[in-house]
Amino acid sequence: MNQLKATIRQIENIDNLNLLTLSCGKQHIRILTLELNPNLKVGSVVTLSLKSTDIAIAKNCNGILSYTNQLKAKITHLNNGKLLSSVRVDIEGFGLESIIMLDSSLKMGLRVSDEVVILIQGSDISICGEKIVCLKP
Repeated sequence: MNQLKATIRQIENIDNLNLLTLSCGKQHIRILTLELNPNLKVGSVVTLSLKSTDIAIAKNCNGILSYTNQLKAKITHLNNGKLLSSVRVDIEGFGLESIIMLDSSLKMGLRVSDEVVILIQGSDISICGEKIVCLKP
């Protein structure tokens, strides 16, 4: 399970949905969640949690994508197995791991030090904070 520190910058509540905008360094992350701890406010620092299999990778992508979160990253480690590839990236000093199919890794020609964009849907991210129970979206 990946974890990433971020600061809440905006909270929008519509009916039972919460849309949060957070910052991780200079990049922004948006999360859609049903439950929100009432102690979380703008300025709160939280830990975001996401599965390695929920992180897609784009390289040399110039198109418009529907992924809510598109974060610039640099590959720091690549392990191509028989079926899957483990791709570790650095985002603003935080390390994340993406698990993708081997054929995708080979087709993109991924290499250590490559600049990539990681793609994450806003509903695939959970919020965990100090003394705050991890909430699933």
